Amino acid sequence: MFIGAAGGALGLWFGRKQAARHRGLDERYYAISYKSQATAWKITLGSIYLLFILLLFGVSLSIEAVLAMLLIIHMAGWALSTFYYNFKI
Repeated sequence: MFIGAAGGALGLWFGRKQAARHRGLDERYYAISYKSQATAWKITLGSIYLLFILLLFGVSLSIEAVLAMLLIIHMAGWALSTFYYNFKI
């Protein structure tokens, strides 16, 4: 896991360095990044409410399953909203 996280951080650093070199880090990039992160948190909040409703109806889920679902939902929401705002703006 640590090797994957280190590889992801290295890829992020290298990608931002290349984007800055090719003038890719402009105000459009920051607007898209800001809006997609906000949208991803709204999607995550909605999924937390949904999981609480499932808990009220008696659905039994382990902590690991809930955290894995929230992580996947948040990352997918972030990625999909980034694609959406790239095409919209």
